[in-house]
Amino acid sequence: MASALADPCSQASECAFRCSRLQLLWHVDFERKVLRGCAEWTVQRSDGYALTGDSKPKDVDDATVVLDTKALKIEAVRVEGKPATFSLCDEHHVFGQALKISLRPAGQGDGPFQVSIDYETSPESSACQWLSAELTAGKEHPYLFTQCQAIHGRALLPCQDSPGAKFSYEASVTVPEWATALMSARRGAAPAAAAKPPDASTRVFAFHQPVPVPAYLFAIAVGHLASREVGPRSLVWSEPSMVDEVAHEFAEVESFLQAAEEITGQPYIWGQYDLLCLPPSFPYGGMENPCLTFLTPTLIAGDRSLAGVVAHEVSHSWTGNLLTNHTWEHFWLNEGWTVWLERRIEAKMHGETWYAFSSLEANDSLQEAVSRYGDSHNFTKLVPTLRDIDPDDAFSCIPYEKGFQFIHFLGEVIGSKAFPEYVTAYIGEFKMKTLTSDEFKAFTISWCGGRGVDLSAVDWDEWLHAPGMPPVRLSLANVEGERAKELAAQWLRPQSEMDPSGCPEGAAAGAPQGWRHQHWLVFFGCLSSEIDSEPSHALSLERLLRMDEAYGFSASRNAEVVTHHREGRASLSASLALTRIAQHRCVAVAGRHERESNAVITMWGIFAWRHFRNMY
Repeated sequence: MASALADPCSQASECAFRCSRLQLLWHVDFERKVLRGCAEWTVQRSDGYALTGDSKPKDVDDATVVLDTKALKIEAVRVEGKPATFSLCDEHHVFGQALKISLRPAGQGDGPFQVSIDYETSPESSACQWLSAELTAGKEHPYLFTQCQAIHGRALLPCQDSPGAKFSYEASVTVPEWATALMSARRGAAPAAAAKPPDASTRVFAFHQPVPVPAYLFAIAVGHLASREVGPRSLVWSEPSMVDEVAHEFAEVESFLQAAEEITGQPYIWGQYDLLCLPPSFPYGGMENPCLTFLTPTLIAGDRSLAGVVAHEVSHSWTGNLLTNHTWEHFWLNEGWTVWLERRIEAKMHGETWYAFSSLEANDSLQEAVSRYGDSHNFTKLVPTLRDIDPDDAFSCIPYEKGFQFIHFLGEVIGSKAFPEYVTAYIGEFKMKTLTSDEFKAFTISWCGGRGVDLSAVDWDEWLHAPGMPPVRLSLANVEGERAKELAAQWLRPQSEMDPSGCPEGAAAGAPQGWRHQHWLVFFGCLSSEIDSEPSHALSLERLLRMDEAYGFSASRNAEVVTHHREGRASLSASLALTRIAQHRCVAVAGRHERESNAVITMWGIFAWRHFRNMY
């Protein structure tokens, strides 16, 4: 059973004790940039355990509860309401400090008991992003948001910071009177978490999450926020100045939810599915926090062209949040399945050719990642070894795309008629649980064996444990990709083959019908590849301007299209004749130049400068 396996990325005594429920009282202190309060855990002994692994404290026994912490100030600990002896171990360079709580002298029986911890976070907490007012859209109030994936939950609260340790929770959060607090939970008072604000300058928000979640899905955001309803179970949240734009952009969320329910054969069990559009410093496209998906504002294109990111985060409500990889070594079980479900949703909404298009274009990214690491590197395995390794250091598209290709391959082996039934059975078997790759393999073999499905074509060891590219190549027809490549080829023709406007025939009429931003990314990629291999084919500035007039790139608010277009005008035009390094230098200089006038661009400029400074 997965529950008997130690997590190499956690120092907690998950194998000996299980923290099943959390009651949290928090005060948000913007002035000091800390969260302070009390975390009360309901703890009980695990059903048999085996402490293994060098990362485990050597002297853990059945009278010591061990939790993960990182940069936390522990003020007091109580067991069943009585003061308890505790200590913080030496800091591990990756995993923080283990908090050891003694159950002696009385010890505890086999039943559940309460462990309460008074503590506060550090202003430098790796889980918390404290933004000054200048870094927000409204520029009037500060903002807080958290990011706990992969192992930053321990910098937010003392916990078993492992995806294999799930818990339900209730929380009461005190914030300034101007602020709204949101969490990865259902809103509304839970009796045990109810509290009155200490004074008129504050107010209290209560939350409850009855579905057990791991610490990496524990999240809070506090700011000057407003909401709009976009579906029967969804609100969008953002700063007031942009909330209507956000509501328009993500109005399709209910369609994504319904499609996922139909494909998985399992209902959405989380109650609310809200979306929070964060300030620009949010470092990810999206984060699948239960009940409250975090999204970047760069998805706001005005035409919903980037809203497909929501399909991925919605999919996590089943694959990842409902059933979860037991440790980060099995991360592909979260992301490979989620990419598969995301693409099935997109195919359902936009046509079957979209599934092949997304899959084959993403394969290029997979090849690049494998080449970058080297095809024998540990991180190119579906199940890498992460002993003494920060899982963030192993992050790449490999668990996403290699994992997806394994699921796609299994779908081909099992067959198109049986595979939907298999998906429903898989989610039904492991929902509310965690699993390893071996448990996934055992379930698949058992399910298929009972139905006469031949799995002899599946080399499990090669797929799960061999480094490099997948052992079986995708076999799909890329109809949409060929359309984009054909249009790029037309723009590379000699001037004599252009129409009087300077465009390929028919191009002046605008973008091809049904095109989405991914088509344009392939289009730009084809142009760049051709010109990189044959510089004499570089496009004139005049032709690039005709292209812009035909397709409206400069007017687009789609961040991906705009970025590729602006880079393209530098790299595709012989008139500008900028090398890649010169482009990077311009980016860095532009970022530094804007430091005095725009705080957001200042942060971006500093990052760009640091990233590219060694390249010129």
